[in-house]
Amino acid sequence: MSPDALDYILSLDSPLIAVETIIAECASSTYPSVLSLEYIKGQVSEDGSGIHEAVTQEFVSKEASEALEYARINQAETNSWIIELIKSPLEDLVGSQGTVEDFLRLFRDRFRRIRSIYMGRIDTQGAFSPAAAKSFSRDTRRFRAMGREGKRGLKPPSQKVIGIVREKSVSKSGNVIVEIEDEDGVLNAVIPARKEGLKGHELAEKASSILLDEIVCLSGFVDEDGRMIADDVIFPDIPTARHAGRAERDVYATFVSDLHVGSNEFLEDEFDHFIDWLRGHDVDGPDKAMVEKIRYLFIAGDLVDGIGVYPEQFADLVIPSLYDQYSKLAEKLRKLPERIKIICIPGNHDASRQALPKPPIHKEFAKSLYDLGSKVLMVGDPTHIRVEGVDILLTHGDSLDDMVTSIPGASYKDPALPMKALLRKRHLAPIYGGKTELAPLGRDWMVIDSVPDIVHFGHAHHNAKDAYRGVMIINSGTFQSQTEFMRKQGVVPTPGIVTIINLRTGADELKLFYDFSQRAPI
Repeated sequence: MSPDALDYILSLDSPLIAVETIIAECASSTYPSVLSLEYIKGQVSEDGSGIHEAVTQEFVSKEASEALEYARINQAETNSWIIELIKSPLEDLVGSQGTVEDFLRLFRDRFRRIRSIYMGRIDTQGAFSPAAAKSFSRDTRRFRAMGREGKRGLKPPSQKVIGIVREKSVSKSGNVIVEIEDEDGVLNAVIPARKEGLKGHELAEKASSILLDEIVCLSGFVDEDGRMIADDVIFPDIPTARHAGRAERDVYATFVSDLHVGSNEFLEDEFDHFIDWLRGHDVDGPDKAMVEKIRYLFIAGDLVDGIGVYPEQFADLVIPSLYDQYSKLAEKLRKLPERIKIICIPGNHDASRQALPKPPIHKEFAKSLYDLGSKVLMVGDPTHIRVEGVDILLTHGDSLDDMVTSIPGASYKDPALPMKALLRKRHLAPIYGGKTELAPLGRDWMVIDSVPDIVHFGHAHHNAKDAYRGVMIINSGTFQSQTEFMRKQGVVPTPGIVTIINLRTGADELKLFYDFSQRAPI
């Protein structure tokens, strides 16, 4: 710990509480090798308490709490499930009046949380605010004057500054111009387009991927006019050196999403085949040993097709009642063996509000699922859950709609690319005011505060499996064939592909429950 950080702690009203808060934060997330004053200020308030409220089981619904309690009892008796819910939004926790102050609280919380991540990195601990960075223009004038006096080779000092992206544009020469701000000031920055060499190419790629409303760190010098000329863009990112959580026994988790029960294009036969496979019907050889060790089924939203989600949807429905759609799904899930715990989050087709974060699927509409009792755990979007010691981040992935139009090269056919970008930005939905609706709450639930071992998306209807800095990336595709609406949107699904992970080894494999020979050539 740096001396000034220790002095700051000793000056607080409750220094021992502050120390306990810092230790708890370091135990649950990444932290620097040296705790600086900036890092400490990012973790505790003046009374010594933490600025990051603990997210525990108290933030889940009564039904989810009862299911978790049953899971603990069942685990003790049969060693079946080991579950710890780290973060999940509650219906009575996500209310908002929609006032200007609500929006300010949301973005202030986002800034504080992600700035805290930067303060945990050695290379960005000393970053300045936009207002403070402007003062370095005086040093630049001095260096320019020294150069004119014949002292050649002198360069203005390089600085780092952290702010939220307020504006972004591209000049006629191709330079990316951004305006970043915090609560105290604004700074304009120019990211050159024609910097030579490999680093210049990397800088151009980073600059093109900057999104409005995200928090970034820019490195460079401030010119005489108080404008930063950037030489690097540093995202909060995932630490390169981290220990991935692993189960202590051979246990498997299965990942699916976008079932769309009730749609004309719901692949009911294929889904029934998948359910029978999990039950062990007609399963032999290596699959048999694996199926017997499957304990978890994750469904990342769009369990049903819903009602009125897109224009003229009614013509695409074989089950026109939302209640009956959930009943149909419950009927199928009820067939699964008792050893399998089903964890569900809502999607944009489900009976939950559209704005993120989303509370669990509404019990009034999906009572048949809740009636499955301990078999199903209904949680919100996003949810961070620890299963068998493995941290899993679940989100439906609504923000992919914005990412595929904002990140160069991103598409629904390659959802892993925008998913990696969101991990680098440590935020699941950075853009405000795009296609993704965000509720103006006092807490930004979409910040990726702690690094998961597995991140599970849906929404794209295209199966993808990748990894980024030790984080396993899964987009589990769909159990719905292409609808007319998908065709108009250019979405080509890859249905019936299920991802299965061994939580002890991290080994993964795909199982196919759809005959792709039936499909016309793409």
